Amino acid sequence: MADLVDKLPAWEIQRRSASYRYVAAEEDTAWNTIESRKANGRNMYYDLYQWKMGQSPDNVRRFCSPDIKKDEREELIEWIRDVDDSGSCQSLQILFSFSVPFPVALDFIVGLEDPIVSMGAGCGYWEYLLKKRGVDIVCYDQNSQYAPDMRYIEIKDGGPEVLSEYSERTLMISWPDSEESSTFSTDCLKHYKGSSIIHIGELFGETMSSNPWGQSTSQNFQLQLGEEYRCINRVQLPNWPGHMDALTLWRRVESPVDCDGAMFQHVDVPPKRYY
Repeated sequence: MADLVDKLPAWEIQRRSASYRYVAAEEDTAWNTIESRKANGRNMYYDLYQWKMGQSPDNVRRFCSPDIKKDEREELIEWIRDVDDSGSCQSLQILFSFSVPFPVALDFIVGLEDPIVSMGAGCGYWEYLLKKRGVDIVCYDQNSQYAPDMRYIEIKDGGPEVLSEYSERTLMISWPDSEESSTFSTDCLKHYKGSSIIHIGELFGETMSSNPWGQSTSQNFQLQLGEEYRCINRVQLPNWPGHMDALTLWRRVESPVDCDGAMFQHVDVPPKRYY
């Protein structure tokens, strides 16, 4: 799985959070503090994504193609993952989040009018933007990689076991599994008794990884999710090179019903499913 944070020591992550700068084409905007990056609720990360990809090499999204020569591939990978470049894709993901918060996705979550519990919130950037937009959200994580001065919102110390207390809230999980053997996401399903899940990341068949189940959640999680829930909404997100992430909303299905010999499980399907 693509847990970039785990590939760097905590001191290095914290050092970068205190030294990064964002230089746009028309203005020089300092973003070396958590308060400047909060930007009073403005979606700075989305702006940074557009700025970064606006100057990307021509073949950057084809970096893993066999047609790309080795020297060019190495240059493209360095552009994406250079740990010494404060504006690389990897550096921005560490500072903000793996997935870019597309404004349409934020509006979609706000429009649900559901209270939310976020498990594995990381530094809480999506959660911060949602709270600034009026969403009732509670956040948990046990990741010590993110020091308090890297967090955009209050994040309580707790794991999936606390979800049994939040059945009235929609569960939000984003890139929870750092590797295929991780049980974090399946533990969330085990303890969560509510009816709705927001999943942010890759899913089966929607990935450039050699693992067809993607870089976000394990095969076991996705199989269990499909057994107990149905995907009723999908919001396409802006993707960094090498990612195919999206936001999906899942609702728990009801008990099977025999309908003239065919078994069906009811779930409320909205008139508009794709955004």
